[in-house]
Amino acid sequence: MILKIIKLLKFFLLFIASAETRKTQKCLTGYMTDVQTWVNEDGVLTKTIDQSTAIDLSSHFDPVPFLHQIMSEFKTDNGQRVRYLSLAKCRLTRVPPVFHLSDSMGRWLSQTVEYMTFYGNKFVDRSVAGEQYNMIINATGAVETEPVFSLQYQGTTVWSTSIEYVSFPSLKELDLRRCSIQVLRSNMFRGMPSLEALYIGENEIYQVESNTFAGLNKLLHLDFSRNEAFDSTGSPKNLITPQTPLFDGLTSLVSLDLSFTKMSKRNVAVLTGLGPNLRRLSICDTGLQDLRSDIFSKTNLTYLDLSKNNGILNTPNILRGLEDTLVVLYANTIGTGRVDMLKNFHRLEILQLLNNEITSLPQEVAATWRSLQILDLNKNRIITWFEPIFSLIPNLKFLALKHNNINVIREDMIVDFRNISYLALAGNFFMCNCNSRDFLETAARNERNRQNGYIKSVYESKNLFLYHRGFEDFNTLIAQRKPVVFENSISEWDNEEESVYLLTDFYGRNYICASFASDEGEAIFMGDVPTCYARRDMQYDEKMIKNQYKLIALILLPCVLLPLLMLFVFRRTIFYFLIMMRNSAALTMINKDKTGVDGTIFNYDVFVSYCNEDRVWVLDHLLPQLESNCNISVCLHERDFQIGLSILENIVACMDRSRAIMLIISKRFLMSQWCQFEMHLAQHRLLETRRNDLILVLLEEIPRRIRPTTLHYLMLTKTYIIWPKVAHERNIFWRRLRKGLVTQKLKHTENVSLA
Repeated sequence: MILKIIKLLKFFLLFIASAETRKTQKCLTGYMTDVQTWVNEDGVLTKTIDQSTAIDLSSHFDPVPFLHQIMSEFKTDNGQRVRYLSLAKCRLTRVPPVFHLSDSMGRWLSQTVEYMTFYGNKFVDRSVAGEQYNMIINATGAVETEPVFSLQYQGTTVWSTSIEYVSFPSLKELDLRRCSIQVLRSNMFRGMPSLEALYIGENEIYQVESNTFAGLNKLLHLDFSRNEAFDSTGSPKNLITPQTPLFDGLTSLVSLDLSFTKMSKRNVAVLTGLGPNLRRLSICDTGLQDLRSDIFSKTNLTYLDLSKNNGILNTPNILRGLEDTLVVLYANTIGTGRVDMLKNFHRLEILQLLNNEITSLPQEVAATWRSLQILDLNKNRIITWFEPIFSLIPNLKFLALKHNNINVIREDMIVDFRNISYLALAGNFFMCNCNSRDFLETAARNERNRQNGYIKSVYESKNLFLYHRGFEDFNTLIAQRKPVVFENSISEWDNEEESVYLLTDFYGRNYICASFASDEGEAIFMGDVPTCYARRDMQYDEKMIKNQYKLIALILLPCVLLPLLMLFVFRRTIFYFLIMMRNSAALTMINKDKTGVDGTIFNYDVFVSYCNEDRVWVLDHLLPQLESNCNISVCLHERDFQIGLSILENIVACMDRSRAIMLIISKRFLMSQWCQFEMHLAQHRLLETRRNDLILVLLEEIPRRIRPTTLHYLMLTKTYIIWPKVAHERNIFWRRLRKGLVTQKLKHTENVSLA
């Protein structure tokens, strides 16, 4: 028994702690008191209201006698009346029957009150042992009667009896947050025809009956957030809702907040029937998924938060109908890898897609975001891009790309950032090059030329219940950012054509890159990498100090320029020759006696060289086709390299023990130094063994301008095969590839037999 009590006490403390955590968590719609001026987070009336019309009994453990006394003495000079009432955190187990109390003018409290809060009480849903209510409130709330019909009300929710059967003609806002409410009954708010805002968040609601919100024809905002119920063992209860639209009768509803209220597939029906006046909706962290197509098509949603609902955007056309209305969209941690469903959303100003699986941003989609000012793609899988993307978004001011898979900063990327005001790129695994230094150098120079400016909405609304945190959150990042300052910065170099971005995530030396000058790939600060550009203060005329040297220079100039011109014209050939000589020397030193000749017994049919980013294609497509369907043995570095040998020795050994070599070529393959080295070694093997056993597979078109000389030569001299993008053409691809590999296998088998 004692252990059970300790367990329940522990669960209660955990629930209190989780309630505090939920209170501090905020989605796009924020928290109730972010916009309310009449009450604070603890249910205390604020100083901004007219205190002469307010009664604040918050934290009184027995407030009813005080309320009786205050109402009897309430001054009504100049037409004053009780407009604000707080009975927050009073340890109430039900709403007390006090609304028949009248002031000195004979006006009932229920008739005058406009804003009322019961925050932080612990209401009891049904009668419990030792607690009987010996009165029934009539429809007007005027008198208390003896329980003549007590049996008739045995099923009535106890906590709400005093408001369920009372009329509140002037009530505009009702705050029932954190009151341990579990059940919402039908028609329980029917006596509040003027209600504009209802706050029933932070409760333990697990059942909502049909027609619960009947009669609330003027309701503008409904806060149903942070509701989560648990049973006695601590397991969460499923939310029970009708299988019919729950909010269809709320014809004036502008804002609906369901964030942090755990729901399931059986609750999807409650979102149907939302009316054309709905402008703000948050279903952040509800667990909802598999929503119906066009579920929002009859609304005019402006602000929408779908975050932390895995797979919620997998339903086709879920956002159809919002192209001309949606201004802010939060879709964080939903597991999506696509953004094509957002094409033609030309009114979007803020798009947050934090912590997803997005690898690229299609140009045809980005070009349609004509109003987009803030784009948050932090914690995705964005890789280095080769074509303009972000410069296609004309009004983009804030771009966040932290913690992605961007490996190389290219000059084209810096140009793509030209019109962006604020940028965040830290947390990517950069390889050091001079562009990485110039990227940071540009940001440092911009500190001297620019000041912080805050981002504002073009479609700003003054409606209280259209509040959202979007611009506030990102402007806070701008206000708190640290300036880019580092030693050896070329601050006096001023180039008007540079990009104008400022970094919002620079903290000391957190922008680092991996230097491949050493075998360890040491991480260094980008500001320590040499710049691409020469200093402007170089004085080239100092090279010719005296006039008598001019004649000598004119004579020697052709002798110097001619060899340089020859070197420039044949630079690719010379560079290629040097690389081949280097790789040949390396291979000869490592494996002098293992040159492949006819008669060699091979361990593998084919050695496959590929980069890590293409690993999924190799394992899911190539490997099953070759090993399962064609009985071709494949050598993969991650599976077949010998433990204890160096990487270079393993590569050479596996190539020598394989009948053929297959290179899986992609743009990402060309960025890998090991992959390029394997390509050089493969060509060296062709030249040294005089065998035609190299197969090129291109996963995408490789433009000539980014092909290394070795690859260009191989593509000119070898027949290669390209992975088709169209599914029905892939059978031909596999047929050709299998035929080539089987031919290689048969040829080597015949050679061995003859030997």
